[in-house]
Amino acid sequence: MTNLATNLAATAARVPDKVGIKLDQVELSWSALHRAAAAVAGQLRAAGLEPGDRVSLILPNVPAYPVAFYGTLLAGGIVVPMNPLLKAGEIDYFFSDSGAKIAFVWPDFVGEATKGAANAGTTIIECGPMGPVEGSLVGGDPIAEPHERADDDTAIILYTSGTTGRPKGAELTHSNINLN
Repeated sequence: MTNLATNLAATAARVPDKVGIKLDQVELSWSALHRAAAAVAGQLRAAGLEPGDRVSLILPNVPAYPVAFYGTLLAGGIVVPMNPLLKAGEIDYFFSDSGAKIAFVWPDFVGEATKGAANAGTTIIECGPMGPVEGSLVGGDPIAEPHERADDDTAIILYTSGTTGRPKGAELTHSNINLN
């Protein structure tokens, strides 16, 4: 295992037409999810994302979430999931602390995320239900094969609740998540 996104590529190859994501009446096959994530990966790299760069997700439970999640991993990035209900000051802290270069954000939260990104310099990419809003990320050839990562490279940074102080980022490796 070199990259958690290998699981998506393998599943898409094994059962390409089987439903992988369903939201209400919309169904996305494993191959369609892989293609959408590969497109996002290529667009992220064209936007300057380098392997090891952090990408925040401020999205509800919609297909755009796994598209951006796996797109980030395919490009070699690190996913930083964030609660969509955070306010600008909290977002600023998470962006600054994690070093998030880019954030995929649901339309309802773009205002708070934009205010929170001012200090950190994080680029905000608005997402609709299926992925980035048309024209928000452009260029780049799709990246269908996961960027090589070591088992002990960070895949995801999850933040603690911060009940006794500032939230801390817990780094989960590709191996941690795969074994789970």
